[in-house]
Amino acid sequence: MRKVQSFSFSNLDEVQTGQLITRSTSDVHMTQMIVMMSLRILTRAPIWVLGATVMLLVTSTRLALMMAAFVPVIALSVLWFARTARPMFTWVQQRLDRLNTVLQENLAGVRIVKAFVREAHEIERFGDANRQLMEKTIRIMRLVAILLPTMTLILNLGIIGAIWLGGGATLAGEMTVGQVVASINYLTFALFPLMMLAAMLSPIAAADASAARILEVLETEPSVTAPAVAAPLPDVQGRIAFERVGFTYEGDGGEPVLRDVSFVAEAGETIASLGATGSGKSTLIHLIPRFYDVTEGRITLDGTDIRELPLSVLRSSIGIALQEAVLFGGTVRENVAYGRPDASLDEIRDACRTAQALNFVESLPEGVDTVIGQRGVTLSGGQRQRLAIARALLTKPKILILDDSTSAVDIETEVRLQDALDALLADAAHTTTRFIVAQRISTVLLADMILVLDRGNVVSYGTHSELLEKSAIYREIYVSQLGGMT
Repeated sequence: MRKVQSFSFSNLDEVQTGQLITRSTSDVHMTQMIVMMSLRILTRAPIWVLGATVMLLVTSTRLALMMAAFVPVIALSVLWFARTARPMFTWVQQRLDRLNTVLQENLAGVRIVKAFVREAHEIERFGDANRQLMEKTIRIMRLVAILLPTMTLILNLGIIGAIWLGGGATLAGEMTVGQVVASINYLTFALFPLMMLAAMLSPIAAADASAARILEVLETEPSVTAPAVAAPLPDVQGRIAFERVGFTYEGDGGEPVLRDVSFVAEAGETIASLGATGSGKSTLIHLIPRFYDVTEGRITLDGTDIRELPLSVLRSSIGIALQEAVLFGGTVRENVAYGRPDASLDEIRDACRTAQALNFVESLPEGVDTVIGQRGVTLSGGQRQRLAIARALLTKPKILILDDSTSAVDIETEVRLQDALDALLADAAHTTTRFIVAQRISTVLLADMILVLDRGNVVSYGTHSELLEKSAIYREIYVSQLGGMT
């Protein structure tokens, strides 16, 4: 869990949620179980084998040599099973990954499933993943079922050999009956731990596969790391500068998402970005809190490269509300105060008031102490977005990022929200820099600078009036949404 929390967005892009759930639960359980078994068995078994072997040598060297002939047979059998079973257990865990992923997606999107009457399809999809897991499990259990009887057969052959050799030696007067019986007991005691090991081979192989999957997570290096020596930043002002910034997502064939982006957002200014879907608007603002690191150029905060700042300092200076407003199971108070758990009730109410959420919050059965359910499912999309904005505002950030965070809010409420934000930032002496990503052009009309993006390039920038004159793309968006030129 600690390791996953250290991952950046690019790390999480490469692994599915279902895989992390399996590794955090089933794989950990497999590894834990074998450690508990080993503490008891693997510490006792070597002493048992050593003691029985010494006593067998003292009693009968001939029978001890016969036992030595069986050891390579057992060792080869164990080695073959281990080499065969380990990849099979890895396959089983991968199928369990798939099963958990299907289940997690289904539960998270259950409303979509029902809305499109796809219950039968999802049941079939889950059944298919379940059948694949079952087939792999049956295959490996068949292998496991062969191992223990094979080890028992080898042990019994050893006992038969001891009786045959010992009986012949007794008839020849070279051994007594008591020595033969004792030797058989010592032989059994010497080989029995190997039987125990054979019984453990299945969970050992499973734990080995699971441990490798756990180590794969633990050994993954976060793509975004804190600097070894952090630069001092005593008082954040909020000036952000993009200097010839380029960015490429890992694993997408090297196609740049942003190219040669340069602009300066002075402290207290409002910067908006517009563009078609896939133009790089959200990617641009995700680079500011270092959810991803730039692949070219640099971004500075108050003149310091953000890669030289402690992540905690950088991100604590930023408040962010995303289009997908993620809330946690708990009360309204706990969700709004997520970034500032020590915030007072008055501060929480003020943040909700600015975000135009106070009216509906007060109408809830228990007000701010109302439990809103997992992921805020009891609230509408617009209500969740307003609570997410309130959560960002409560931290009193120097940089506020609104990533299409009012897409589910009606126009009238959005206007009131923008007016409240303007009034709040005016009271804060223009020290909060705003970055707004929006689909509605009405949201960004009063921005100090509007960036027009197209396929990762800033094709034009300026104020609303300036862009109306010089940017054909901006004029097209403006006319299509507002229906005319004014």
